[in-house]
Amino acid sequence: MKLLIIGGGAIADCNHIPTATKLLGVENLVLAEPNAAQAEKLTKKHGLLHVVSDYHDALAEVDACIICTPPHVHNVILKDCVAAHKHVLCEKPLSPSSEETKTIMAEAPADLVVGVCHSYRFFPTRQEARKLILDGFFGKSVRVTINEGLPSNWPTVSGYCFKKDLVPGGALYDNGIHSLDFLLWCLGKPDKIVYEDDAAGGLESNLTINMQHGEARAFFKLSRTRELSNTIVVEGNGHKAVLGVFDSKKMVLDGKEKEIEGNGKSQLENFLDTVAGKDQLVCPIADGLAVMETLERCYAQKKVKAYEKHPVGGFGGKTVFVTGGTGFIGSHLVEQLVLHEDAKVRVLVHNWGKAAYVSRFDVEFVQADILDEDAMAKAMENCDFVFHLAVMGRVETNVKATESILAAAKRTGIKHVVQMSSVVVHGEKVPPDLTADSPLVPYNDAYAQSKLQSEKRFWELLEEYGLHGSVVRPTYVWGPYSMWYTLYVVNQMQKGEFSWVDYGNGICNAVYVGNVVDLCMQCCTNPKADGQAFIASDVERVTWREFYGHYLNVIGKKPSDYPSVPLKNGAFRKMRLNIKNALWKRMVVLMDKYEALASTSPKLALWRYKAPRKVLRLTRNVVMKNLPEKGASEMAIYSQSVPISVQKNKEVLGSQPRYSVEKGMEITCEWLRWSDLYAPKA
Repeated sequence: MKLLIIGGGAIADCNHIPTATKLLGVENLVLAEPNAAQAEKLTKKHGLLHVVSDYHDALAEVDACIICTPPHVHNVILKDCVAAHKHVLCEKPLSPSSEETKTIMAEAPADLVVGVCHSYRFFPTRQEARKLILDGFFGKSVRVTINEGLPSNWPTVSGYCFKKDLVPGGALYDNGIHSLDFLLWCLGKPDKIVYEDDAAGGLESNLTINMQHGEARAFFKLSRTRELSNTIVVEGNGHKAVLGVFDSKKMVLDGKEKEIEGNGKSQLENFLDTVAGKDQLVCPIADGLAVMETLERCYAQKKVKAYEKHPVGGFGGKTVFVTGGTGFIGSHLVEQLVLHEDAKVRVLVHNWGKAAYVSRFDVEFVQADILDEDAMAKAMENCDFVFHLAVMGRVETNVKATESILAAAKRTGIKHVVQMSSVVVHGEKVPPDLTADSPLVPYNDAYAQSKLQSEKRFWELLEEYGLHGSVVRPTYVWGPYSMWYTLYVVNQMQKGEFSWVDYGNGICNAVYVGNVVDLCMQCCTNPKADGQAFIASDVERVTWREFYGHYLNVIGKKPSDYPSVPLKNGAFRKMRLNIKNALWKRMVVLMDKYEALASTSPKLALWRYKAPRKVLRLTRNVVMKNLPEKGASEMAIYSQSVPISVQKNKEVLGSQPRYSVEKGMEITCEWLRWSDLYAPKA
């Protein structure tokens, strides 16, 4: 049998090409990929022998096809394959229009095998859960609850799943199809659907679905911007099964973990065996159509939630270019500009996987190399303002990115450029009299060096090019989607790995992300901000203990549940730290000796070096118990005893931070509670 794979994107690269090569041999595989660079890359990687740019050129010589293109062209290709009498396995989502697909299939010969890639049907755990449901193990009033969510990271080549002109929806259409298919596979088509999502002129990234299937019920919560528990819970008749969304073999049934063994057959193998008359298709196109029809019923209920606008002002009808607009602060900036300011926003995209949050809004995406001055000039055409928030990997690259942005801004006549820096440019330790006009102090930290060198270059080029611009230096940014001062901290608290510094008595000089965004925009619209740098920090003076106390309330913990790192080590603590370090050094020596001897005398190496190392490790764990440590940078942040002054912001811009700590925490904790991960443990 000869197989044609149409489309050389991520799913073909990661799955279909290697699987097809294994099952059929590379000599029986043809790839159709119009992008010459991508085709060459896949040819070298997989050793392909037959590659064409147009799938029509290979249809006549193959027996079956896998459609791996973006879904907006699935129906066109499916129609051609059906007309050529070729068996088809189509990647999910099946198509943007179930009616159009049904029309195509109405003309299909009866002997044609057409399937859809709902590959999770091949998970042994899902097959077992479905069998239990259909056998009545959970009774007629079974309830299925799915919480599925991870920040998007799929290496899509085209980024189609974030472009509202190419797809009818976002998270549900792209990520949620598999779980929606599982619910229909187990419970049948729903009688009733209640659907809500967070799309605001773009594509949804977070959603909930309540479905009624006769006496059975299903609840599905999905996110492609935040982590959920990623569990499927099936309950009823006094029984409970818990499956991992991405775990194919382990299931907890009535409190006991069990491993489910399947037949090991892949989706492609099932498809090829069905074509050969040796198997039955696990996911025929009729099932794929049922999923699409249910999805379309969900989208028919789409409503943009009403919200009260809170504009900073001065951006109505303006066009804004944002680099780093898919990052944490950048995403919030884009949201403010689109929803509250009525600005037209162009967002530079480097990694499509990070575009999930801003794809919720009506924005224009630009995929280009930030180091390419011509590409940046083209992206800035007819723009009024530029916010440069992108952070690159190396110091030199960050400096070059700043040079590229400012050179392009000069060419295109940008009115004002705001560069995102950081308070770390003032040094590792905060001096008592720190202000935005304090000197820049380098120290041995790659991130700090990157920000410092980029800012220096920004000021040089601003003067050289005669541009208008400002720098914003945030302190420690927190809020929804903050990694270091929200998610990381809450996760550490939940794991029992969190520790205070001086019992949390230091001054919290953090800043809510909304206040950073406001300051950035004020720099653009207030002429007094030109040529000035500003520190972004909340003005309320709370301790870290009071600040993080809000997170503790969410997860049901108390400040006393966690140990503390003292500002100065006492004699007993110093002794334990010295013992720990000595044990660690000895463990490194033993491991080196073990690796040197293991290749020639593995048993001798095990007893002479690895076993003693294990004893030392256990000893070290005893010494380390309740002995928390933090690095120099963290100690510097959490031990600050004076507030960082932002008086300049009020004096020059005439403004105070809009969000109080209480208001920011209200928003942040509500965002945390939406995930099922942070409920207090019983």
